Amino acid sequence: MFVKSGVLAILITMAPVTVSAQTYSYGIEGIERYMRVEVGKKGPIVYGYVYNLYGNQLDRVRLVLETLDASGKQTSSTIIYVLGIVPVGGRNYFETPAPPAGTKYRVRGLSFDPVGRGAS
Repeated sequence: MFVKSGVLAILITMAPVTVSAQTYSYGIEGIERYMRVEVGKKGPIVYGYVYNLYGNQLDRVRLVLETLDASGKQTSSTIIYVLGIVPVGGRNYFETPAPPAGTKYRVRGLSFDPVGRGAS
C-alpha cells in the first residue's frame, strides 16, 4: 500500500501544471516607509538601488517590475530578487532585463524579511 501511495505522490508532483499570467497587486502595504527604490535603464537592463529606511536589516527583498500600456494600466509583471542583505541606512544594487523598447514600466517594493537590528 505504501509503495502505491508513494508512486501516486511522485506522479502528482510531476504532472504538468498550467499557470496563467499573474499581476502582483499584493505585497507589504505601505512598503515605502521601509525602503526606497531608485531605478534607471541602460540598454537592455533596468538597474537601481534599494535604500533601507527601516530600523532592521532587509533580507530576501523582492521588487516587482510592472510593464504598463499607453494608458498606464499594468499589462504584465516580473519579480526582481535583490541579492544579499540591505543594511540599516544602506543600499543594495539590483538589475534585470528591461521590457521591450518603447514600453513604459515601473519598479516598486513588494516584500522583504526584517533581520535583527543591524550594527549600532
